Amino acid sequence: MIRSGKRQKHFTLKTFLCYYYTNTSNNGVKLKKRFQNPSIKDIAREAGVAISTVSNVINKKGVVASQTEQKVLKALEKINYRPNIIARGLRTRSTKSIGIIVQDIANPFTSHIIKGMEEVARKRGYTLLIACTFYNTEDEKKQVDVFMDQVIDGFIFLGGYDNSPVVRQVYNQGIPVVSVDREIEDTDVPSVLIDNQEAMEKAVDYLYGYGHRKIGFVSFRFEKQTTTRNRYMGYCSGLEKNNLDYDPEVIIIDDYMRLNETGGTFEIIKKFLKKGVLPTAFTTISDVNAFGILKALKAGGIRVPQEVSVIGFDNVFFSNFTEPPLTTIKQPKKMMGKTGMNLLLDLVEKKKVDKKNIKLATSLVERDSVGPPPKK
Repeated sequence: MIRSGKRQKHFTLKTFLCYYYTNTSNNGVKLKKRFQNPSIKDIAREAGVAISTVSNVINKKGVVASQTEQKVLKALEKINYRPNIIARGLRTRSTKSIGIIVQDIANPFTSHIIKGMEEVARKRGYTLLIACTFYNTEDEKKQVDVFMDQVIDGFIFLGGYDNSPVVRQVYNQGIPVVSVDREIEDTDVPSVLIDNQEAMEKAVDYLYGYGHRKIGFVSFRFEKQTTTRNRYMGYCSGLEKNNLDYDPEVIIIDDYMRLNETGGTFEIIKKFLKKGVLPTAFTTISDVNAFGILKALKAGGIRVPQEVSVIGFDNVFFSNFTEPPLTTIKQPKKMMGKTGMNLLLDLVEKKKVDKKNIKLATSLVERDSVGPPPKK
């Protein structure tokens, strides 16, 4: 080991990466932090103009001569400058970013809605930040806090529990918020929904029209989730409307299906079939649950729709590719996303909003999973 009279600095790879100096042959700009975004000062030095001129060009403010503007733009491109969105947001209170809080991003219903949101956001110059909470209210609060630290412009809460205080807390802070497919009792909060009770009643009516008199219902628990609870209420009102008996033996409610919709439903229906009590038709709260029902019936040697009919809810893309293709209630998923995002951005931009609580219509899509019940 060689020692000198001078104290040696502890030099690590991290030090090298953070403080690597470089002199480029093109522009002579010395970037003190090799991997740090160049500053406005660097751009001004490269273009040979004042810092205020660079700021005006970046923020599209003030009057800048065309020739000067071109010099700045060339410098921006040469040094690969990217504006600091967070810093700009602290000044302007806007980062053009929207936080989307979802419960289960793996569900195709969710992805359809997000696609509609993204199309509108992109068109109107906004970026989406998406967080998935898996129905965990503590995680929901944490994700909201993280987004708010980034000066988010507004929030959309997609699905979830109706008793979570987070939505109201965000709303009370004056931050624009919209609830999509999440029915909460507080009508002050803007929302985009469907009439879940009417939609499920429509499914029961359809099955009754085919001659079904013993109709089952499959769902996860819904005490804290109004959207699902209203579908159950629609099932009940559909039975009552058509003078059908409410039979607890063909009502299957189990939270194992919540985040494992298809696989969980498959396992639960397999066990149910062993009881030997079979409805002539199943309704359920979503298509992904219906997929599990179809698979379990097939595994049990029960033909659809010759022996048992199945009707879904949502009309996700894969519903047309099951065996048999699934009859289902269609939610206007993409339109829900577009409507929710337009509503939120109008609130963010302080535009006049005539209607803050919007309900979109559903429809029934007829395919091949429903038929007349077997003759006795």
